[in-house]
Amino acid sequence: MKIAYLHNSKLPSRTANSVHVMKMCHAISDIGHEIYLIGPTIKDKKNQDVYDFYNVKSTFEIIEINNPSLRVIGNLTNSFLSVKKSIDIDLDLIYTRDVITAYIASLKGLPTVFESHIPIPFSIWGGIKNIVFKRLLKAEEFLQLVVISEAIKDYYLDNYNIQPEEITLARDGSDLVDLNTTSVKYSNNRSLQVGYVGNLYEGRGKNIIAQLLKECNFAHFHIIGGDEEDIKEWKKEFDSDNTTFHGFIPQSDLDKYRLGFDVLLAPYQKDLETSAGQNTVKWMSPLKIFEYMATGKPIIASDLPAIREILTDGEDALLCDPKKTDEWVKSLEELRDSKLRDELGENALKDFMEKYTWKKRAEKIMSNVKKEIE
Repeated sequence: MKIAYLHNSKLPSRTANSVHVMKMCHAISDIGHEIYLIGPTIKDKKNQDVYDFYNVKSTFEIIEINNPSLRVIGNLTNSFLSVKKSIDIDLDLIYTRDVITAYIASLKGLPTVFESHIPIPFSIWGGIKNIVFKRLLKAEEFLQLVVISEAIKDYYLDNYNIQPEEITLARDGSDLVDLNTTSVKYSNNRSLQVGYVGNLYEGRGKNIIAQLLKECNFAHFHIIGGDEEDIKEWKKEFDSDNTTFHGFIPQSDLDKYRLGFDVLLAPYQKDLETSAGQNTVKWMSPLKIFEYMATGKPIIASDLPAIREILTDGEDALLCDPKKTDEWVKSLEELRDSKLRDELGENALKDFMEKYTWKKRAEKIMSNVKKEIE
């Protein structure tokens, strides 16, 4: 099948949105489809190969659309131009995470899949998007709504005239990890190497990690990610010799860092901001969790509904109340036991391999799309 993935992400960037888009294009091409990624002009491409930045092979073509930099006008322009470009190259399917783009594609008679990671907001602009989404649902060209969590699926079933068979629940994923990769050896005197990998926005658990480093002198904490300003803010609460800030690490190098840790932390809070300032804690399917699972390392994560869709306390992770730092301290102390660490990590890896690789996600989505087309 010849597919266009129409996006409005900034490439290259460190956002989860852009990582998701690039990884999915690679996965869809990996299962035998011809796919084109069509969207805004790539910045700084002379200094950075986009495929290398995301650690994917160049098995799909990236087509750039020149558009205004103003957010709303630019996005609308991108929608129209990317759909036009899709028509020009005679595609079989449009795939997008933007509802306006999906609707424009359907008006042009193009079979369309819309993927949603958060419900359409009920703001002024969101109100327009809701009207557009309702019209998209009535379009003959609309094939599938793809969602990343049970909560989002239930939301759409409860609030819109959509049938369960029109929704594909496909949680996020990760690449396979070569477990024979030579890991980073951390030179400090602590017995347990504890890692956090990800953005340092509000709601990422800064207070929990700060409390852990105060009470768990047997561990050394490694923080990977964040820009200079974010790191500066975090360091205000991390006045300790058992913490190392590594800053941004390229995708291609992350595995060897994660594999060097004994424990991985995902201390999401109940108020969780994205780079756009949205609170996604109820709807999320965090890339971080799947990337952690792929390493076969034990995870301590927040006990939140969205996390419980993926992990089970005591089986493939230890889940703790994000408001009770004492639970996190207790869990980290328990994971000084290497046998427990191995058991949790092995179970998480097994679950990941069965359900959560990018390739399996692409296969599930495209299988349901084919059913609609046939």
